[in-house]
Amino acid sequence: MRRVYRVIITRVFIGIITYLCFVQPNLWKYTLETLAPSYATLERIVSAQGIVLCREETVDAPVSGVLLKVKEDSSKVSKGEVLAVIFPTVEDYNNYLKEINAIVERYDSAVKEKNALIESKKGEMKKVYEELVREGNILNSLVTDKQDITDVVDKIKNLNSRIVLLKNEIETLTAELEGLKREKEQKIAELKQKIISSNVTVVSRASGLVFFEIDGREYTRNNIIEKGIEGNTDLSLNSLMKQPKVISNGDFVKRGETIAKTVDNLEQFVLFDVTLDGKLPIILDRFSVNIDGKVVEFQLMRRENNHFKELWFCKVKSLYYVGLKSLNLNIKVGTVEGVVIPRSLLKKEGEKYFVYVLGDDSMEKRFVEILGGNEKEVVVSNISRGELLLMD
Repeated sequence: MRRVYRVIITRVFIGIITYLCFVQPNLWKYTLETLAPSYATLERIVSAQGIVLCREETVDAPVSGVLLKVKEDSSKVSKGEVLAVIFPTVEDYNNYLKEINAIVERYDSAVKEKNALIESKKGEMKKVYEELVREGNILNSLVTDKQDITDVVDKIKNLNSRIVLLKNEIETLTAELEGLKREKEQKIAELKQKIISSNVTVVSRASGLVFFEIDGREYTRNNIIEKGIEGNTDLSLNSLMKQPKVISNGDFVKRGETIAKTVDNLEQFVLFDVTLDGKLPIILDRFSVNIDGKVVEFQLMRRENNHFKELWFCKVKSLYYVGLKSLNLNIKVGTVEGVVIPRSLLKKEGEKYFVYVLGDDSMEKRFVEILGGNEKEVVVSNISRGELLLMD
């Protein structure tokens, strides 16, 4: 019996020693969430912020005074066309407003009366139609009963004649209404022509779209279009745009003050600040992206590299007018093949990236290089298929 006990105790002791020495030290590996990377081809996508550039020709006020726009913002103008009028005094400007308001009130009142007459005639015609339906039902009943229908037929004829008369009256009133609207626009145009001929005007210096918004960076943006970005890796998009000053009707402007600009909408450029997807070079001269529901094609004309950032100077090749604004885009730049891991696994130390790799009995902090990828997944170097990576 004692021998049996000794054998049991010895085996238990050996089991405990075996567990402590060989099993327990490796249990931690089975409590961690791991990932075995795959080998695949990924679509490369870079994120880019950009601003649209067009040639901008500014216009200064030739004299001091009170401004009145003749052209609306973003309307198309030709070189030499009148953009605005400058009244010498506030009183002159207010007198013009009084004349305009008098024209508008007079014709709007007449238009309102015509509309009321038209609606009245339409209401009357509706009642006649309803009466015509009732008389038609009576006629059908009389015919069925083989009774005299003379009076009903005469009444139906009169009702049809009344409908024709009402339709003609409505057509005449509608034509008079359209005539009043045209006459109103003509009177306003004549008054504008009168104040243009009797006051100092602001004239466009180039063809394009007119804007009464000035931010003071027009020259800098034009300079980029003319001279490019060669060697200018420190150029900031924020330095090219700021909150514009909006010029409105009734504003007092000073002589020499910039009050408007014409934008050449026939030729557009975009300066992109691009965050690269990895170390591999991007071989690209044209690309397309979706802007406002339109597929817009770009030609890459110049690029300047600054580590994981690049400046791209592009020309818009599509006929679609993008407009002067900022852009935030994801641009497809090709594919990359290799060991793929989720971007979320990457840790950063200074300017370097690393992951944790699980070995047989240890965990290694291993630095990697991002070769390329997209927002969710990347292809990296220094990792082999079959290795286990620690997940968050």
